[in-house]
Amino acid sequence: MKHIIPFTGYNETLAWHIVEVDPARAALKIDVWYQAEKVHQMTVSFPEYDRFAHEFLKVHGQFPGIVSFEKGDFTLELIYDRLGHVRIKWSLAGEGAHVLASDQSYVGQALASIGVYM
Repeated sequence: MKHIIPFTGYNETLAWHIVEVDPARAALKIDVWYQAEKVHQMTVSFPEYDRFAHEFLKVHGQFPGIVSFEKGDFTLELIYDRLGHVRIKWSLAGEGAHVLASDQSYVGQALASIGVYM
């Protein structure tokens, strides 16, 4: 099983590759890719994933706002500054932050890949 959630910027992409779903542990194993390089792997519980999805949907629909996700050494922020403008900011502990310029329609592809959460 592999499902990809692309956080697409104008020139770069950060993507979550869900490589395993473990119903017994209620967790997802996610590989984080930046461009063509795997940069991190994390295990995310279903409740953590759901919280992120709910917050993402809320901010995406009302902006401005920030959606944050942190798991171990990995941090992701989707920063909605104004109508249509989004910055995808991510980092790993001990490294500088990467910021990808994007827009709401590109980031909407990630939300669609996560699924509809009401």
